[in-house]
Amino acid sequence: MQVLIDTDPGMGTVGVDPEDAFAITMALSSPGVTVEAIACVQGNVPIRHSLANATHLLELLGRRDVLVAAGLERPLLAARRRQQERWLTETDGRERLLPAAERPYPAARAVEVILRAARESDGLTIVAIGPLTNIAAALVADPELPGLLERIVVMGGAFEVCGNITPTAEFNFFMDPEAAQIVLDARLRPELIGLDVCHQTHLTHEQMAAVEFTTPLGRFVRRACAAWLPTQDGDAPHLYDSLAMAAALEPQLVTLEPARVEIETVSAALAGTSAAWLPGRFSEWSRPDGPDNALVATEVDVDGFAAFFAERVLARL
Repeated sequence: MQVLIDTDPGMGTVGVDPEDAFAITMALSSPGVTVEAIACVQGNVPIRHSLANATHLLELLGRRDVLVAAGLERPLLAARRRQQERWLTETDGRERLLPAAERPYPAARAVEVILRAARESDGLTIVAIGPLTNIAAALVADPELPGLLERIVVMGGAFEVCGNITPTAEFNFFMDPEAAQIVLDARLRPELIGLDVCHQTHLTHEQMAAVEFTTPLGRFVRRACAAWLPTQDGDAPHLYDSLAMAAALEPQLVTLEPARVEIETVSAALAGTSAAWLPGRFSEWSRPDGPDNALVATEVDVDGFAAFFAERVLARL
């Protein structure tokens, strides 16, 4: 299986969700999976953070052979996205555990890397676990891209639950609503792993109690993620990006239903809200014209995912 990961890893920036790093670790720990490249995107952190964080993670894993490429630094219509720009500015000023990347970034940039990997692979799967800015830009650059891909699995959307960055929007779609809509309009039929199933997953204190933190990655996780890791009396964090990666690698872990999905791009208050018309729901009568354009995850094998996460991620710590 050939995989390209499009991501906004935060582990290395203090106080930022570190979970992209676990999803990347999962892919690199899976037999039969070749990670062709990691494309960094704005999102949890700016590009200069995500590029440095991804590079450091690969060093910890002993995988300097994997190409890391810098992607787009702002949402596609940045001038309209003041809250998103404010988020990137604020996170850019946060304390770091390692130096940020410096411009000029390496010459191989994300859109170029995505297109090249799609052309040269024998059936590429893209796992997009950040905002869809890079993927949308690649689709605009080459409208033939959908025909070159085997699958695209996206961590994004909130369909029958509330949002996690605004009352109605999930973070990745919120950070670049126009990019999300471009991906949905591109005949890709992305597999959308949204908050509906992600919020059923947890990283528990009991799981972490068995981790020894003896590897270079484990020691860095304990240092970088202390405030995020579960405690005996605290909340158990959800595993968003890791579930999306697991769904890409082990599709039987989630149940997918065909749906018509549209993203709000006009209203600033509702930006990034994802509406899904799923079969058999009360809203079916109001479905817009047009075919199904996505597969939405509606159920997850929680125990199966927890075992898979322990085997492919926690065992590396």
